[in-house]
Amino acid sequence: MPALVAAQTGAADSRAELYRRNLLAGKDVPCRTNASCAALGVAALEAGRLKDAQTLVAMEAALAEATAMQANEENSPKATSSARARVAMALVHQGDVQVRLGALPGARAYYRTAVSRGNDYPNDALLGRAVAAARQRLEAIADKAVVAGVPPNGARFASYMFFGAWNSIEVKPVKGRHGVYRIDGDFVYPTVGADGQPSANMGSLSAYVRFYGGVARVPVTDDGGRAPLDATARITNLAPYDKHEDKPTDKRADRCLIEFKLSAPETLDVATHGSLTECGFGFNVSADGRYYLMTGS
Repeated sequence: MPALVAAQTGAADSRAELYRRNLLAGKDVPCRTNASCAALGVAALEAGRLKDAQTLVAMEAALAEATAMQANEENSPKATSSARARVAMALVHQGDVQVRLGALPGARAYYRTAVSRGNDYPNDALLGRAVAAARQRLEAIADKAVVAGVPPNGARFASYMFFGAWNSIEVKPVKGRHGVYRIDGDFVYPTVGADGQPSANMGSLSAYVRFYGGVARVPVTDDGGRAPLDATARITNLAPYDKHEDKPTDKRADRCLIEFKLSAPETLDVATHGSLTECGFGFNVSADGRYYLMTGS
């Protein structure tokens, strides 16, 4: 009996279950399961109730992540596959809302993010169905109102992490300085504590840059100042930052340079040269990834 009670208590008090409880603890929770949130969100969207649809698909996404956490705790391949599909489908539904709002770059960001989820698990059939839905929707708007480069009023790029968290980078032209942009990045590594409460390790970067051939490179210093770094000079030699694997004692990796590349329309690729720990971010926080132009709310 004591063993049974302990097992039941452990299951009830899992991080995933506590996280789910926290998500559902609000007074105005619009839905209580991932499936019901998805169904109600689609219905609200079809009825033209866009604000309701936004709220519902956001909750759908949050509960999908809770399901993914639970599947990971249970170490169940079948449940994990289902959870991956739910997370991807929530991204698809968020893209659908952006289409109805007329925010086509934002819609593409959600669809492309959903499609990219399939790259990590190409043999997952359930996830593949959600990815196929995302790809179909993406193809329908692929050539509509595409934004090239950085608009005159600037742009925000985002890269999805997990638990509903996005890394975000704003790129804005600097008035009076032709060809100079200010980059402001906010980066996170989301976590859920033993009590089920979400938190995150953080990192940020602010710099003035120029794009040379679509590429801007920012050497990160540890001077502790809040003013934006001046990274407008062209950097062509990455040897001081890239470590050679055949020289494990090479000190060149004890530095951090972050590269921002406008690799395609509505796309910003970010890569760190050197050591992530030298970038001054929180534990596990990295700026790296593919970011998509995000519009809409």
